Amino acid sequence: MLAREITFRTAGALAVVSDRLTSVPLTPPIPGAGDVDYVDDAVVFRSEGWYEILLAVQWDPEARRGTRFSHTAVPGQQPLHSEAISAAVLADISSGKQLLRGNTLFGPERTASLTLEVWQDSGHVVELQTASITVRELAVPWHVAGPSSGPLP
Repeated sequence: MLAREITFRTAGALAVVSDRLTSVPLTPPIPGAGDVDYVDDAVVFRSEGWYEILLAVQWDPEARRGTRFSHTAVPGQQPLHSEAISAAVLADISSGKQLLRGNTLFGPERTASLTLEVWQDSGHVVELQTASITVRELAVPWHVAGPSSGPLP
């Protein structure tokens, strides 16, 4: 069985000012997903589950000065993803696209939400052309296995 995927994307390009951590607004898919939603600029998990998070950020590959940084911020915790890379190296190896992947348990009683944030230090405004967070359900709902319930998925 294929895992269900929910993708949240930017509605258009975003001008990222130099040396300022910038929250990236995303748009929820239509129709909505229910268990995973977008509220107050954050992806919110309404069901306990094991989810894989795919982050994609497409920077302007012609802007080659400085560093590009992307992460999924988790309130009160370490980020799930985090990468800082030279803009020139990123342009050379992937035409300016940062791709990160991670997974963990999410839900109202755990890590309940995450946001996408970016930063760059070129000394100029740099265009973030597109960005997305794709949520892939690996085991939803999540059930903790007891001594007699067998192995976890």
